[in-house]
Amino acid sequence: MDKKTITIIGGNGLMGQLFSKLWQSIGFNIQIIDTDNWHEAEESIIKSDAIIISVPINITGDIIGKVCKYIKPDCILADFTSMKSTPLIEMLKHHHGAVVGLHPMFGPTITTTNKQVVVACEGRYPDRYKWLLDSITQLGFTLKHMTAEEHDSSMNFIQGIEHFLTFSLGTFLHHKNKHPDELIEVASPIYLAKLLLMGRIFDQDPKLYAEIIMADKSRLALIKEFAEWLNVWVDKLIKQNKSEFINEFSSASKWMGEFTKYSQDISDKFLTIEIDKMHAK
Repeated sequence: MDKKTITIIGGNGLMGQLFSKLWQSIGFNIQIIDTDNWHEAEESIIKSDAIIISVPINITGDIIGKVCKYIKPDCILADFTSMKSTPLIEMLKHHHGAVVGLHPMFGPTITTTNKQVVVACEGRYPDRYKWLLDSITQLGFTLKHMTAEEHDSSMNFIQGIEHFLTFSLGTFLHHKNKHPDELIEVASPIYLAKLLLMGRIFDQDPKLYAEIIMADKSRLALIKEFAEWLNVWVDKLIKQNKSEFINEFSSASKWMGEFTKYSQDISDKFLTIEIDKMHAK
């Protein structure tokens, strides 16, 4: 079989660099197209067996249109964006060949592919892009197949609500001039973990998180609904409505079922390991 050529549009970004190295390590020919060499795009795209769009979500649609002016009918078109429905619609509209939506569920600084998930959302001709998905599992990643709608609904919570919560906590601490270092001194292990996760996010590119949180109208609508839910409960707390708080807490706990016990067990193991590591230093 001839060596496959994968072209990463936006390949100078951190995620593009990561996958470039990984795919090269298993024998693929990798081409990088970015703003500094866009004049080479046509020549590179024509020679591609697969094209990965790895650019900010707000310009993904525009880039898809530009790429599809040159793409071969038998070339695979895929994207790495954190929203899947709209990019898939755009790719299917502009390209009549194989299309698949991909979302690496991790940051570009990972040190291992083990247990790292890549979501795959079917677009068109899955038999034709099977070799691309096979290469992802060959690298050690775990593939999770979902519809674009299922993916986006989940991401609205995981990337929308969760990142907004982290942003809110970090910026409120700044607003109140309460530095995390002060809190760490008296933090329980579980709260220490939360503070460290917050600090991890604030060590990243703020433009990336702005794009993630504001990626979609449905995501913003969910954040707005969440904020309204918080305001309702703030009013109840001010009124000292303990019985309703207890009932709501118990109802949610019952609804979660075995997940609560599972979470307790896993977090206990994780915290024990990490605390032992800290004491060993």
